[in-house]
Amino acid sequence: MLIIEDEPDIAGAIQRGLEREGFSTVVAANGNDGYWHATEGSYALIVLDILLPGINGYQLCRAVREAGVQTPILMLTAKSGEFDEVEALDLGADDFLRKPFSFNVLIARCKALLRRQPQGIAPTVYAGIELDLKTRRCIVSGEDLQLTPRESQVLASLLIAKDVPITKQDLLNAVWGLDFEGDANVVDVYIRYLRKKIGSERIKTIPRIGYILQESAAN
Repeated sequence: MLIIEDEPDIAGAIQRGLEREGFSTVVAANGNDGYWHATEGSYALIVLDILLPGINGYQLCRAVREAGVQTPILMLTAKSGEFDEVEALDLGADDFLRKPFSFNVLIARCKALLRRQPQGIAPTVYAGIELDLKTRRCIVSGEDLQLTPRESQVLASLLIAKDVPITKQDLLNAVWGLDFEGDANVVDVYIRYLRKKIGSERIKTIPRIGYILQESAAN
């Protein structure tokens, strides 16, 4: 795992705790070094602080996503941070944890993100959309799209359901896990992200039920 944290005490505590759980770790103490490690190395997970020397955590998160890095990112946020958690997710983070946090919760969040990573799943095709969950390659009407890990998981759930509506709670359970304690409206946030990328007409809202994929009028 890659830990990008500039406070030595916090970085050391996170590193020791993760290694006690059996994870190998690398620590970067500033945004520039963090970007180099994230783009040049291969990691199962990135733990990313916001307030960093050099480029900050938000800029770094956006930069590594633009560089094509799809490693899950757990962002450590302050309650009085410049951006709220929804904006952090919009930049490509997969989850967030507010400081100060319980180390047991940090470990649980890390493990939850690792459990959600797809392993060798065949491409899913429906309604003019092809999604490869292993590579997160998404093709819509012949056009390649870049999705974040969480966006691909939401879209996969919709593709698997096909012509059956899927409820917000089912999406929350499938993508964020049964132990998720955050705001359920995060599902609506990701539906909005997907609509911007694949076309708003492709995801239909079923009042009081949930969402369903439908063929684009252009198909």
